[in-house]
Amino acid sequence: MTTTPASPPTGAASRAARAHASLLPFALCLLGANGVVHVIIVLGDNRLTVLTTLPLVAVAIGYAVYLLTVGRPLGQVRYGRLVAHALTYAAVNTGYLLHAYVLIMMGSPAIQGEGHLALEPTWFGATFGMAGFWGLGLIAHALGALADRGFEGPRP
Repeated sequence: MTTTPASPPTGAASRAARAHASLLPFALCLLGANGVVHVIIVLGDNRLTVLTTLPLVAVAIGYAVYLLTVGRPLGQVRYGRLVAHALTYAAVNTGYLLHAYVLIMMGSPAIQGEGHLALEPTWFGATFGMAGFWGLGLIAHALGALADRGFEGPRP
């Protein structure tokens, strides 16, 4: 059965359409949550500690909850799960990179490394380590999605 603009999708197609429609609100919530993470880091004197990093755990849990609930049918939307992964990667890593850039431009001691390190070790990990290793996972995910022609779940 095909759906027309006049008739709403039913069943699995409806779940996939709702999952697809949930991506923009998910992205906006993700940006807001990451903004809160960086406000907390600023309030912690721009130091990355366990306390300033715990909100990032909440963002990760939120992403997992989204994928397990509303986003579960994204596997039926072409490249749906990959888009959710890419949005999360971009929002989290761009936030840390932009925060680091501002601190570097300001000459903040919170980010300055000692000796041969250009950055303080926790900021080095949050910028280069997280972006690099997570980026490898995103590339692997993209290659897998391409191999599956964009569908990571049974099609409706």
